[in-house]
Amino acid sequence: MLGSVLPFSPELADRVSAYCEKHSEDDVVETTRAVDDLDEPNAGTQASLIVGLARLMIEVEEPPVLEVGTFTGFSALAWYEGTRATQAEIITLDVRGEVLAFTRSKFQEMGVDDRIQILEGPAAASLANGDPTRGGVVGQFDLVFLDADKHNYQNYLDTILDRQLLSPKGIILVDNVFARGLTMGPEFNPFMEGFRRPFWEKSAETLRELNKSFLNDERIDCVLLPMFDGITQIKWRAAWLEKAARK
Repeated sequence: MLGSVLPFSPELADRVSAYCEKHSEDDVVETTRAVDDLDEPNAGTQASLIVGLARLMIEVEEPPVLEVGTFTGFSALAWYEGTRATQAEIITLDVRGEVLAFTRSKFQEMGVDDRIQILEGPAAASLANGDPTRGGVVGQFDLVFLDADKHNYQNYLDTILDRQLLSPKGIILVDNVFARGLTMGPEFNPFMEGFRRPFWEKSAETLRELNKSFLNDERIDCVLLPMFDGITQIKWRAAWLEKAARK
């Protein structure tokens, strides 16, 4: 029986990614290639998925996309590409530093800072702060993308749900829940070596518990998709919305 994930070696996986990019829209791949994520498997094809979701979910200018974790700006550019028709704003959160300064300058150079708004500072503080004049996040979002420090994922999710930043029909995408395969066990990635492995081993411990907690959270429904480095899709549980409406 064929499993849900094909058993590619690293070399074959690169060839598969190249094949997927060749058979995806050129504008999507080229837009994101300018700031290609340095440590993201299948970056080009993941960008295509992001663009497709944005086109599917964002039907009008409001609400904007909320992204937790800017890094090189790779996914923000994909959201930008996917919302060209609606001109929706992309709000992306990250701590200030050299990488974010590079990303901001790249956005300006590419002319995409008209719709990508970077909120600098700890994402937990930005999410908890309801004052936009002090860098806080306000409103509701149909699309929320979590791709930041893994040990804070639970905190980010709780704040988003507690403040009802997720719209009733919205979805949250939680990236990297496989932790390069190490969430399932060390045998799932015997190829990773060097300084990255300790980081992802530690992340795997956090994500292993997080994946369990999603199932025990009465507020949400979740599906863990065996795509890229593992993506969990989260939405409000209908019964929870009905319960909240009665209060």
